[in-house]
Amino acid sequence: MMANEQMRKSVLQRLGTIKGHIAGIEKMVGEDKNCEDVLFQLSAVMGAMNKLSAHILEGYTEACLTEVNMDDEGHQRIKDLTKTMITMLKK
Repeated sequence: MMANEQMRKSVLQRLGTIKGHIAGIEKMVGEDKNCEDVLFQLSAVMGAMNKLSAHILEGYTEACLTEVNMDDEGHQRIKDLTKTMITMLKK
């Protein structure tokens, strides 16, 4: 479940963009376009998916932190872990 309406809309918008890119790739394959061009577009889609995953992870973490009663150090450690995971996803 999305943390809030703004997050849900953001995720849906990003998914729509990704869906558009996928449709473009399908068209490229159907038109027998250069493999390099298709691979470049696939790479862009994978990057967009990783960024979407990071976006959702960040929102999920924030929602979880507001629900959990823990000290500042615990919150900071979870934020640091999330930041590391997001950095890894964006590569």
